[in-house]
Order: sequence, then structure tokens, then C-alpha cells
Amino acid sequence: MSTVGSVSIDEAGGSVTIDSLQIEDEELCEFLLQHEESEYPEKVSQALTIGMKTMQLMDTSQEVEYVERRLSNLEDSLTAQVEAFQDELQRKLGDDGELHQALDEHMGEEGTLESRIEAAFDDDGPFVERLNEELGEDGERIQAALDPDKEGSPTHRLEQRLKNEIESIRDKIVEEETEADLRSRTYLKGGDFEDSVHDILNEIVRQTPNNVEFTGDTTGETGREVGDFVFNLADTDQKIAVEAKTEYYPTQDIKDEMEAAIQNRDAAYGVFVTDTLENLPSTKTGWFHEFPDQNTVVVALSETAEDEIEPGYLRIAMSWARMRAVQAHAEVGSDFDPEDLRAELNEIESDLDRFKAIRGQCTEIKNSRERIETTLSEIERDITARLGTIEAELSKAGAD
Repeated sequence: MSTVGSVSIDEAGGSVTIDSLQIEDEELCEFLLQHEESEYPEKVSQALTIGMKTMQLMDTSQEVEYVERRLSNLEDSLTAQVEAFQDELQRKLGDDGELHQALDEHMGEEGTLESRIEAAFDDDGPFVERLNEELGEDGERIQAALDPDKEGSPTHRLEQRLKNEIESIRDKIVEEETEADLRSRTYLKGGDFEDSVHDILNEIVRQTPNNVEFTGDTTGETGREVGDFVFNLADTDQKIAVEAKTEYYPTQDIKDEMEAAIQNRDAAYGVFVTDTLENLPSTKTGWFHEFPDQNTVVVALSETAEDEIEPGYLRIAMSWARMRAVQAHAEVGSDFDPEDLRAELNEIESDLDRFKAIRGQCTEIKNSRERIETTLSEIERDITARLGTIEAELSKAGAD
């Protein structure tokens, strides 16, 4: 038994003061007598704290017991409902259930469905009777419908449609091949000029270690897209930048454009090619002209917009560009005679004048076209061969 005078609580300080506390408990007295008198307050305080913790645990235990009891009741309820559901499933879907009985009644060996199917497909049944009506005896109608030789039959119409489609595809292929052949010989202008230049460049690198790539839509060293094509020289690992234009360019604009293209494509030399002579300043360029300070050669592929493009001009320009690039790459030694180079260049200039003169006569001399074209090809080969000789000499000089 215990009595308490008063209890005061200091919330801020977290302390409890108990006045006139008296506890009559022999076990407590015996416990305290086991310690020094100076330890009595501490032991009593510990006893109160332990008692408080124990009371809290008792409350928690009661709550846990309550929850366990409710869970147990819920488990019993769910078990009862599951058993009831299982019983219902067995009654509906079991071996002797309602579903099994219904299936056996309608689809069993003696069910109504099998009886109806047998009646429908019997030799004298409605299905066979309807087939005979639609297809005729022994399928005469279906045989006639599938006969490809019978005009008007579905199979005959299908065959004709397939033939027409095949002929249409064949005609389209022939047309595309004819157009491709025409493009390879005459080269289209206008919006297709870049494609024509690309085709000519591809012909130039064919069966050589060199290669060409379209770069008009990709940025280069300076972050710009200037420089429509890059012609890669395999032997010297150099590049030639090619710009294809279909509008008029003044002389200074040509120089500025090619300086930017050569820098952007990290090229050793540049070629400015336009579709018609009318797009070039006639007083300072003409058909074929070199700006040595810009490492650039300018070339036109036709005289007027009505004339066909002449790919030979671009082939000559590319041969010139390759020769100039190799010349810049080579370290010219004592075995190389500059006079030989000048002599070859003079011959090229002379041949080029002949080329332009004869090419300009093609539109007027129709009856001699084949002979003139042959002469042009020979001149072109001579020029290309001379440029190749120079390039080879320069390569040998560089190797030395």
C-alpha cells in the first residue's frame, strides 16, 4: 500500500516531484536494504521508471491482443466464404455440375448440336442442296469461275490485271533505264546540276584508288557547309574541294567562295564548276581559268542554258586540279626540269583552245557530230594524259 501527498510536473524541465510519498511494501524494503542508504533515492527513481515502462508494455500488449483477435475473426470469416465459393463452383462446374450437364445435353454424342450438324450435312441435307444450287452439279460453276481461259471469269480478269501490272512495271523500268542512260550521256541541268556533277566525278574516280563524297549538307573545319564535294587523292592523302553553281558569280565572289571552301574542307586545291559560261565573268575567266593565288580553277560545262553539259570540261579541270595538288605536295628535286612542266602546260593550253573551238561548232555542224565528238574525245585523252605525265613526274620528285 502507498500514499502520496501531491505530485507536481515540470514539463519544461522534464521532471516529476512527489511529496509525502509512503510505500508499504516489505519486498521494496528488503530490496532497498541491500544497498547503501545514499542509493535509496536513485533506486526508488529507477523502480518508478521501470514500473512506468511495464505499464506501457501492458497497454501495448492489450492492443496487440485486440488486433490478433480481430484478425482471427476475419480469417474465420474469409475461410467460410472461400469454402462456400468452392461449393458453388463444384455445383456449377464439377463433373456432375450444371455446366457439364448442359454441354452433354447439347454437344454430347446424342446432343442436339450433333444431330443438327448430321442433318445439315447429310447427302440430302440443306447444306449440300445449297452447294449444288450455287456451284452446280459436280462443281461445274466453280470450275467455270476458275477457268483462266474463259473470258469474263474472275480468274481470267485477275490474269489480265496481273499482265497489265507487269507490263506497266516493265514499261516504267524501260523508261527509267532510258532516262538514266540519257542522263549519263547528256547530264541534266537546273535543279539536277549537282547530281550531274556528282555523276561525272564518280566516273572520274571509277577504277582508281581515289574517291569522291558529297559534302554540301555537312559542316566542315570552319563549321560551314561550303564545299559541295570533296575529291580525295589516295596517293598523296590530299583533298580537292569542288563547288557546283548554277547562278552568276563575279570574279571576287568566286575567289572568296573558293577560299572559304578550300579552308572549310581542308583541301589542297579547289574547282569552281558552273553549268553555263553565262554564269562567269567573260572578261576575266572564260571557259577555263586558273586563279593561282586561290589554288582554284574555274570551268564552265556549256556555253548557254540551252546547250548540253559537256562532262569533258570537268574531267580536264579535275586532271588540272590533281596535277596542281600533287605539284604542291611534291618536294621538287634536281631531277625535275621546270622547263618540261612549262612545255606541257603550253601544250595543254593549245589543246584546250582546240577543244573549245571544236566544241563550239557542235551545235552548227550536225552531220559531222560523230567525227567532232571523236576528235574532242581524243583531245581530252591527250590533255588528261599530259596532266597524268606531269602528275607522275611530280610524284617521283616528291618520293626523292
